[in-house]
Amino acid sequence: MFFKKEIETTSNTSSEMIPANDLLQNEEISEIIQSAPTLPEGQNVRQAGNLVVGEGVCLMGSFNVPNKTIITGLIEGSLATKELLVGKEGRVQGEVNCQLADIAGHVENDLQVHITLTIRASAVITGNIFYHEITIEKGAKISGQLARL
Repeated sequence: MFFKKEIETTSNTSSEMIPANDLLQNEEISEIIQSAPTLPEGQNVRQAGNLVVGEGVCLMGSFNVPNKTIITGLIEGSLATKELLVGKEGRVQGEVNCQLADIAGHVENDLQVHITLTIRASAVITGNIFYHEITIEKGAKISGQLARL
């Protein structure tokens, strides 16, 4: 009476069948999540209100994310989120407004961080930065003005 549905996926290496129930356990998805910046202990990326933009994914538009946004892909457009984590391969092209940010990738346009901003050595930020508290690692590239909120 009830059948377990299977979804065919395409991949460069194989065309294996993945049960729909196992999609979130797929090794490739797990690797993408693991390659994102590390979440504090006890927190889960799959909580409601989180957004993960994996490597190779491009989202365009205006985004309002109530909790965490983890980017190893590309977002083009405005982003409002509680906490922003941009991995080394991540890129944001548009205005960002958040409470906490940890940037290891690229951000192009204005970045407004109301509590704490951490800019990693691999980061490249082009645009104005507004912050309350900031940490900049040696090697980070910043082109724009910095102003304390």
